[in-house]
Amino acid sequence: MLGFSGAEPSFPRPRARTRGEGTAPPKASALSLVHSTNGAEQALADGERLAEARLSQRERRVVGQFLHLAGVALDFAVIATVPYLAGMSIHSNKRVVLIYALVATVLLLPTHRRLRLVPRPSEQVTAVGMRIVLAPVFTSILLYRGDLRFKEFVLLLAWTVPAVLAGRLLMFKVVHRARVRGYDQEDTLIVGAGPVGVEVARALDANPDFGLRPAGFVDRFDEFLTLPIVGSPEDLATVLEETGVRDVVIAFGSAGEREIVEYVRDCAHLNVQFYAVPRFFELGAQMRHVGYEVDGFALMPLRRLNGHMWFAKRAFDVAASMLLLLLTAPVFGVCAAAVKLSSPGPVFFRQVRIGRGGRPFEILKFRSMRVNDDSATQWSVDDDDRVTKVGAFMRKTHLDELPQLVNVLRGDMAIVGPRPERPYFVEQFSSEIDSYGHRHRMPVGITGWAQVNGYWGDSSIETRVRLDNRYIENWTLWRDVVIGLRTIPTLLGKRRDH
Repeated sequence: MLGFSGAEPSFPRPRARTRGEGTAPPKASALSLVHSTNGAEQALADGERLAEARLSQRERRVVGQFLHLAGVALDFAVIATVPYLAGMSIHSNKRVVLIYALVATVLLLPTHRRLRLVPRPSEQVTAVGMRIVLAPVFTSILLYRGDLRFKEFVLLLAWTVPAVLAGRLLMFKVVHRARVRGYDQEDTLIVGAGPVGVEVARALDANPDFGLRPAGFVDRFDEFLTLPIVGSPEDLATVLEETGVRDVVIAFGSAGEREIVEYVRDCAHLNVQFYAVPRFFELGAQMRHVGYEVDGFALMPLRRLNGHMWFAKRAFDVAASMLLLLLTAPVFGVCAAAVKLSSPGPVFFRQVRIGRGGRPFEILKFRSMRVNDDSATQWSVDDDDRVTKVGAFMRKTHLDELPQLVNVLRGDMAIVGPRPERPYFVEQFSSEIDSYGHRHRMPVGITGWAQVNGYWGDSSIETRVRLDNRYIENWTLWRDVVIGLRTIPTLLGKRRDH
């Protein structure tokens, strides 16, 4: 079972054996972490041990959360005290001091921890100093005050920066002692039980300051290891679901790189932080670019989308779709009239597409074809004789996509994302093309990274899948803005060939 009692892991460790013994220790599978096949009594005992392990992990997380909050509270107390200790004129205005302390504390929040790592104060001088410089400026803006003299400004910074760093040194020592004793540690699985994976596990175990306690390996090997192999790489998502582990280090093992990519993407729905040991880390991977260093091993955090990112993306989509619907209302009306006059049938074309998480929805377009019944399974090409003259113009200028702004407003789609496809082709491409299904980790969009690179319509599906997954794994709100702007010249651009 995952978890530790005090500082010792409560994972079952395999019995050491000599080379003369012919039987290997049993390898725990993902399901064997919860269910035992040795009878009801053994299953009950396994369940009780799992509950104890999870309780231990929850307790350690509570201690970690308390220490994090204590660090934030110490920042606030130090910053609020400085004006009084320095004898500054603003100390008589408690409201100003309170707001200044709150602003500075909020600005300093990102500097407390980098994922699980608590940085040393010597590594925080620049980050802390820059944020404290901004705190009086933002406070003056909030209070509409500009009466803080330059001399007082410099004096405030000269006192606050070292005082905050002294508090950080105190908290670093407290967290270090807690982690050495087994608190504020997260059970961590190592994918890959080869020599690098084994050494990474030893390095993490010897460096509790990183807050990652190795608890087991995920691999197909059956070796003489000090930690158990809890499952195979293909069972990674199941292992993480059953154990509740939130941190995984990807080292080198029996599974190839392409396999590992698939297995990690399968875990997109889980609240798990992945770290990777990059290839050729021995040749000088720079930690400021790739992440952290643990006893000479580079650990690169793999980016994952969180709730804040989804909220920001949705807010952007709602605002942009409302604005664009307002600006394009005249064009919308002209297109609707042209479609109605061009051929019998409805103005809008409605079709079932597959959205985020494989959920179907009904997409809206201006109808560009004569009414037919085979649109769900027939691939559309440039010389399709079902396309009307008005429809051909709208397709060339992409005006037929305008009604999808309504889909965005309803929450079916986003402004930017992988283009949605019909269920028939989703099933076909999923069986033929690796990682096609992983495109559905992100809301589908009107435009996307593949489209601004010239891939849409009858173009290479494999390249579109690669570009879509690349966009998902490197998403930022600014990237959506850039793709949206790049879509404008792309509307009249040339599509890429296969």
